Amino acid sequence: MSDNNKHIESLLKEIAALKEELHESNSIVEAIKTGDVDALVVSNNGTPQLYSLETADYTFRLLIEKFRQGALSISRNGLILYCNDYFSELLGVPSEKIIGNYLQEYFNNSDHFTALIESLKYGITAHEILFKTNYSTKTFLASISVTDLEPAVQGLGIVVTDLTEKKKHENALIQHQKELEEKINELNRINSNLEEFIHVISHDLKEPLRKIVMYNERINKTDLSETDTKYLNVMKLSALRLNSLVDDLVNYSSHNAQEERIQVNLVEIIAEVNEDLEIIINDKKANFEIGKLPVLQASKVQMRQLFSNLISNAIKYSKTDIPPVIQIFQIDDFESADKFVKIQIKDNGIGMEKNHLLKIFTIFQRLHAKNEYSGNGIGLAICKKIMENHSGNITVESTLNQGTTFNLYFPI
Repeated sequence: MSDNNKHIESLLKEIAALKEELHESNSIVEAIKTGDVDALVVSNNGTPQLYSLETADYTFRLLIEKFRQGALSISRNGLILYCNDYFSELLGVPSEKIIGNYLQEYFNNSDHFTALIESLKYGITAHEILFKTNYSTKTFLASISVTDLEPAVQGLGIVVTDLTEKKKHENALIQHQKELEEKINELNRINSNLEEFIHVISHDLKEPLRKIVMYNERINKTDLSETDTKYLNVMKLSALRLNSLVDDLVNYSSHNAQEERIQVNLVEIIAEVNEDLEIIINDKKANFEIGKLPVLQASKVQMRQLFSNLISNAIKYSKTDIPPVIQIFQIDDFESADKFVKIQIKDNGIGMEKNHLLKIFTIFQRLHAKNEYSGNGIGLAICKKIMENHSGNITVESTLNQGTTFNLYFPI
């Protein structure tokens, strides 16, 4: 036989051996697929080593066992084929006593199992089921997730999540909400009673004050000494100041209520306010620069009160030798412009020191003596309350002898 023929014969034998090995490998793979093989013996440098296929899903099995949720596999009629230790803990029954029983036996209402299986036809896989436990009459609510394992495996996979703690938190939240609502209702009743009380007191106070002023006017002052006339004037001014204070208190308390919100054009509001303040505006020769202003969803009454207080405040604290200039306009370019509408009221008045800025929104807070500037220190406190009623905010910037700027932030 020639060398070529010998070489060909050798190659054919090698090919035949390789085919046999390939056939054997395919047979092993097929056996693994069908579950006929539990382990493999593989030669490693002449040393046989055993590889158990059971170890291939060890991580998965460990995960299921350590899972802090109940895990089961059941047949379609509810027969429990497997359950993990956590499900056993939930029921208070050893797992070996659970396997072989029917899942519906552990339902508080066994009829729910039929509905659970039927709902799979419609793609509904999540349910809430009340389970019985081995601890006398104790039950627990759980969320059940059902997975149809067919056609790979004849049966269903079940994951059980205990909802006990979740329900406790939900019930606690509901209870806190009820308590909060009761507190709010109580607060509303107190506010309502307080408003009533203030109005009654204001009526009872204003009537004698009115008489003091009236009879003071009727006294013939020509027969009185200069000192007596001075005392009567002091008494009259005090009565008028007290009357003004009562009005301001009633005004302040009235802004606790949430009035109906409508579309309010701020340009129109400011025009109405300026008409009301016509006398002091002309007296002080005040000038106004009104820029672009928005239409807001707000209380029209409270918006008039807000701008009336801020404009009169700007005129009141103007310089003696320079006519007041009051600028009112909308600011578009600022941080949080996507959440708020910003309005500025800017004046060229006497301004204030920085350490006074935090005080001015406090009720009855005055920064000047009564003989310097009129008022009871309530106006800006009312402005702050109005902005809070509209879920907004008011801030102030000021420089002594240069002027003051109020910033109003209305939520969009």
